[in-house]
Amino acid sequence: MNSRDTNPQDSISTDALEELSLEDTLSQKMRGVAVRTRTAVTGYNPYNADPKGKSKQPARKPTDLRKLSEWIRLHREIKELKKQGS
Repeated sequence: MNSRDTNPQDSISTDALEELSLEDTLSQKMRGVAVRTRTAVTGYNPYNADPKGKSKQPARKPTDLRKLSEWIRLHREIKELKKQGS
């Protein structure tokens, strides 16, 4: 075969082209051949990873600071009453 051959198809036999064919997935399943899919590809996918700052636990309710202030005030009053009562 010459590198300047203008008709390269003449050099390929037609028998070789007829021997090659693709088999569809259904006929492979019928023969019992395991069909390879792209889902079996392993590796790191950053889109499937969980964000580092996020946990799977539900978020806590924010603390009501008004109730906290009231609780602190009541405990201080109770402490003062105990000091005066003793």
